[in-house]
Amino acid sequence: MKKNIKRFLRNKRAIIGLEAAIILIAFVIIAAVFSFMVVNQGLFATERGKTVIQEGLKQASTPLSLDGTIFARTNDEGSNVTVIVMPLRAFGVQYVAMWRNQTVVTLKVGEQAWANVYLGVLYDNVTETVTYDPTGAKYDDFVCFTEGTDDYVNGAYGTGPTLTGAVLAISNSNGDESLDAAEKGFLIITLNTTDAALVRAHITVEVRLEKTAPLSLEFTIPESMPRDTYVPV
Repeated sequence: MKKNIKRFLRNKRAIIGLEAAIILIAFVIIAAVFSFMVVNQGLFATERGKTVIQEGLKQASTPLSLDGTIFARTNDEGSNVTVIVMPLRAFGVQYVAMWRNQTVVTLKVGEQAWANVYLGVLYDNVTETVTYDPTGAKYDDFVCFTEGTDDYVNGAYGTGPTLTGAVLAISNSNGDESLDAAEKGFLIITLNTTDAALVRAHITVEVRLEKTAPLSLEFTIPESMPRDTYVPV
């Protein structure tokens, strides 16, 4: 009888030990799963934070920079300006998309202001299917752009009335509507004679790209200007 009782107690202790082991294993598995979830959430939060920081830096800076001197063309009397040429370059990126539907150029001349005068990348007036490359050309050869079939094409200065608008001519262009790091852009702003910038007029140009900070430029038309030429401003 005593042997049976001892055997029963030993079996019971074994069962209790087995149950404890099972419970311990279950706790270990739960802890492992929980730890994995915590680590996974931590990695996700880190990646998300990295993305947010990158987007914030992107929106706080602009990939465009002024790359040279701004020139303004005077009229025959030297009393006003109807053409402004601003050299631009992509900075810190491989390329900057300059499509018409993703770029805004805000313009203020004296007391007049326009919400968006950007008309897109300049195209060649011969084919109207290839972007115009001003490499080696004089400003007067292409600054007075006109409306083509689908886009705006280059035109020589003085060949017709100017319109108030802005286009981008890309030097060393690969043929697309993006300004690559190896290319140089010329933002051409023309003003109709009724909108011409008079002497001492304060001009503000803001180029806003998608999801980036704008490039803002301000300058003043000189008080005294030579006739029929380009002057640095």
